Amino acid sequence: MTTTARQRVRRTAATASATVLLATLLSVTTGTPAGAGSVCTPAWSLMPASAIVPDRDTEVVGVNALSATDVRFTENHSNAGTQTLTWNGRKLTENGPQIPQPPWTRSSFQADRGSFDSAKSGWVKTSLLPGYSPSTLARWDGSRWTLVPGAVSPTPEKGAATVHGIASLAPNLAWAVGDTSDGGALIERWDGTEWTVVGHPAADRPRDTLIAVRALSATDIWASGTHRDPDTGRYQPMILHYDGTTWTETALPGIESGGSLQSITATGPDDIWAGGWKGTETQPEPLLLHWDGQSWTEAPAPANTPGGSQFHRLYAPAPGDLWAITLGADPSFRVMHWTGGSWQRVKPQGAVPDTYEFYFHDIAGTGPNDVWVVGASTFTEPSDFGYPRVRTRRLIAHLSCGGK
Repeated sequence: MTTTARQRVRRTAATASATVLLATLLSVTTGTPAGAGSVCTPAWSLMPASAIVPDRDTEVVGVNALSATDVRFTENHSNAGTQTLTWNGRKLTENGPQIPQPPWTRSSFQADRGSFDSAKSGWVKTSLLPGYSPSTLARWDGSRWTLVPGAVSPTPEKGAATVHGIASLAPNLAWAVGDTSDGGALIERWDGTEWTVVGHPAADRPRDTLIAVRALSATDIWASGTHRDPDTGRYQPMILHYDGTTWTETALPGIESGGSLQSITATGPDDIWAGGWKGTETQPEPLLLHWDGQSWTEAPAPANTPGGSQFHRLYAPAPGDLWAITLGADPSFRVMHWTGGSWQRVKPQGAVPDTYEFYFHDIAGTGPNDVWVVGASTFTEPSDFGYPRVRTRRLIAHLSCGGK
C-alpha cells in the first residue's frame, strides 16, 4: 500500500509547477489546545531545510524523541546513502557519528525508522533497495554505529528475512518484527550478542507479516500486521502479544471486509492504539482499534478520502490524545489529530500554495505539547530535458510552546 516519496514524485512530475521551497523558519498555530491541562498554545515550526545539492534529494524517514532535548532523525539521500541528525532542544545538528555504508552501495543503501531505549542504546533498520537484499540493523552504542546482521531464517526454504519494525528495551534486549520471503511472519530477539528467531503463532503461515511492534515492558509487548486467509486470499488484521514467556494471537473485533494494521502506539498497558486499513487494497478505509486493558474494539476513524485512505503512523502522547499520519490517494498524506471528540486535520507545513507536495513518513514526541512530524516536500527546478525536474527536500516539523 505504501510507496516512497521518490516513487510518488515521479508520478506527479508532469503536473508539478515550478515553485521555490521554503528555506526559512515557518510557524503556524494548531488552532486547538494540545490537551487537558495545557498552559500554552503550541505552534508548529519548520526546521530550516538543507541546501540543495545537485543529484541529491533528501527525505527524513524516521524520528525518535528520547526527551525534549534529545531527538534523533534518520534521513535518506538519493545517490548518497543515509544521514542521522540530532535535535538538542536548541538546534539541529547534522554532524557526528554516522551509520556505516557497505562499499559500492551508496546509491542503494537506505535507512528507515528505529527505536532507542536510551541515549546510548538504539537501533535503526537499514537495507539495500527493496528486492536486492534482506534487512540489516544498525546498532547505536552511545559512541558509534555498527551494522549487525539480523537473525538467520529458521529454514532455508523460508527465504530472506525482512524487518519492518523494531522496539528497543535495553542494550541487551530488543525485538524486531517482519516477514520472510516465503515463510510467514517473523519475530527476532536481541540478547546483547545476536539476533535469534523466536517462535509465535504466525511463524508458519506463509502469507502473514508483522509490520509494527510496541514494547511497554519486557513482559508486555504488542506486534501488529496482517494475516492472509489461505482459502479466500483475504487480508485480515492481526495482533500478537508477548507476556514475558509466550507470544499469543489476540482476539480482534470482526472486520468482515478484511484489512491490515500498519502502526501501533500506546500510553500504557490499558491504552493502546493500532491503525491500518479495512476493505480492499484498491479501496481502503482507515481502521483504528483500541485496547482498554481487557479487549480490542473498533474506534472512530477520520472520514475516508476519494480513492481510499489508511493509517500510516500513530503517536499517542497522552490518554485521549492521538496523532496520526494517514496515507491516501487525494491528497497522498495528511496529519490528523484526535482529542476524544472528533478528528481534525492539521497542516504542520503551514499555509503554502497547493502546488507543494508533502510526504509525512513518521511522527513521535514526548507529550501533548512536543510533537515531531518528518518527511519530505517537493519542488521543481529547470532541467535540460524540456520539462521541470521534480526534487525532494527534507521536512522536519515541530509542535512546541517555544521553550515554555
